[in-house]
Amino acid sequence: MPMKKLALAVSLAAVLAGGTTEASAQTLEPPRARQGYFIGLGLLSAAVTQSWDRGEPLGAGVGGGFTFRMGQLLTRRFGLGLQIESGASKTKHVQSTAFSLGLESQFELAHNLAATGGVGLGVVSVKDDRDPDAGLRGAFGAAYSLGLSYDWFFTNRLTGGWSVTPRFTARFIPGDDIKAVVGVFAVEIHYWTGLPHNQLALPEAEAYRK
Repeated sequence: MPMKKLALAVSLAAVLAGGTTEASAQTLEPPRARQGYFIGLGLLSAAVTQSWDRGEPLGAGVGGGFTFRMGQLLTRRFGLGLQIESGASKTKHVQSTAFSLGLESQFELAHNLAATGGVGLGVVSVKDDRDPDAGLRGAFGAAYSLGLSYDWFFTNRLTGGWSVTPRFTARFIPGDDIKAVVGVFAVEIHYWTGLPHNQLALPEAEAYRK
């Protein structure tokens, strides 16, 4: 597993986060819902897992799982955060489970529509039910992801608020013997803290109102 590359990527993201946070603090932002820190949870998700064992495809399994995210929008469009995803899928003969933990970046492409990319640690395990003596086989290593999300806000606040967030993520876990591609569609609930009034482009009388 390329642990050195993973550590370098996380360190670079942390440096970038520090730099962008300092820059954003010096610029007043127009108020909007998608601002500040966020935390999200998805209990309603569907997962499709395609696994390979030593290059042999095991078929695409369908199942479900859960997702968790937290982070911060560092500039008007760019954000960083932590993501956790887990799920289980089953074909006619093969059961598979997957878990990932990593750093996720996001970039807003259009109003409330964001592209996401992540790198972190992933675990995948498979079990062939056709062989009663077969044990679990799996892989542990780097995991990479790409996705799209849209935040639909159902609260009406000057900044921040609650949103329903449909999201699709494709994740690749390239183990030595076991490899897996996992597609997850989830509906998440997110809470955004928004920005303090003194960081928003407001009339002076309202800028320091609590």
